[in-house]
Amino acid sequence: MLETRDLHKSYQAGEARVDALRGITLKILAGEIVAITGPSGCGKSTLLHLLGALDTPTSGQVYLEGHPLHSLNDDKLTALRRLKIGFVFQFFHLLPTLTVEENVLLPLLLSGRVNPLARARAHDLLTSVQLADRSHHRPHQLSGGQLQRAAIARALIHQPSILLADEPTGNLDSASSNAVIELITRLARKEKTTVLLVTHSQSVAATADRQIQLVDGRIQS
Repeated sequence: MLETRDLHKSYQAGEARVDALRGITLKILAGEIVAITGPSGCGKSTLLHLLGALDTPTSGQVYLEGHPLHSLNDDKLTALRRLKIGFVFQFFHLLPTLTVEENVLLPLLLSGRVNPLARARAHDLLTSVQLADRSHHRPHQLSGGQLQRAAIARALIHQPSILLADEPTGNLDSASSNAVIELITRLARKEKTTVLLVTHSQSVAATADRQIQLVDGRIQS
């Protein structure tokens, strides 16, 4: 599903060079749920952004379902993200002026694919995340756990091959965190979606099929 080969990413911070990733080579199989762990600043989110085609490596290659991301232009990368990748972030990123249903449908709206079948799928997903009765509410009317559940439904609306989740429980209490992780796992199995999950939480990481631990931009284990 995903492969990286000798992936490096460096930033310039003033006069200092920051090496965020230092030679990451890995393979993620279709259907796996993989947790990426490690201390703050070890390169977890940087790796996720490169895997999701949100950023480009300094050197090395990323392949998604055999597609070499380094050979695609911006338009093709945008199209690939819309078709193949779902994103869940720590801060939800729901649009406050849209209803929950409209937020869930947003990825399809952006690609011009909203139709009765899409609306039926949105309803099914909202039912799965226990938000069907909140579909016409605005984000400010939802709790943190409900916001993240809506974000998960939005990430899955276009049936992506892979779901990338960056600290999806970082702003939630323990009860909501457990519910969100159980939901991601259950829906990923149902939808046959590969999941990469960045987390600081060992209890969250323990729910994954496999853990990749980063330290100082390298895979430690």
